Amino acid sequence: MTDDMRIEIEPNGPYVVYGQVPLTEMAPVHTFNGEPVAWHTLGEIPASSEPVELCRCGQSSTKPFCDNSHEAQGFSGELTADRQPYAALAQALQSGDHELADHQPFCVSAGFCGTRTTNVWELNADANDPDTFEQMKGMIWQCPSGRLVIRDEGGNDLEPELAPEIAVLPGGPLWVKGGITITDPEGGEWETRNRVTLCRCGQSKNQPFCDRSHEALHFDER
Repeated sequence: MTDDMRIEIEPNGPYVVYGQVPLTEMAPVHTFNGEPVAWHTLGEIPASSEPVELCRCGQSSTKPFCDNSHEAQGFSGELTADRQPYAALAQALQSGDHELADHQPFCVSAGFCGTRTTNVWELNADANDPDTFEQMKGMIWQCPSGRLVIRDEGGNDLEPELAPEIAVLPGGPLWVKGGITITDPEGGEWETRNRVTLCRCGQSKNQPFCDRSHEALHFDER
């Protein structure tokens, strides 16, 4: 059950995952034009122990698992991310009966929010059209980080149904799905959300969340 699944972050150390959370490797599916349109599961990643320790410093030789490289490297993983709920952080853009919420610091450049001809923000301007709304929703629901959220006229988040899982994105972050609790070493929690991405290159300035630092590093998880 989700209540038993949680991620505890060790001081300057790994993500410790409890509750036998499924661990997979996933990658985006692209069109011939190079536009991401869906996700493909590359395979399950078997874990040899419970709880599972996942690398946060980016230096492990057994990624995605921790091999204690953080100790030898003197990794400093200060947890700097704002503890306020998403609703307090996001910018709201109204369009008819719906609202598009956007918190840019959560962006991981997955690329699902735009194509060569349009993007979520342009579509939002015409979101009262049912076809346009469905197109926009489909793009947002593929976003792993939860940067973008659609709210209905009652202020309720419209979210895809995601089973609890942690997906390793090659060259990128950990995609944590399905409302898994994340706590700091003192037991403090960030808001539990349906979609978040956690840094695993060790360089994010918004720890524990990904801030796209892996792009500049050309991070190679293998």
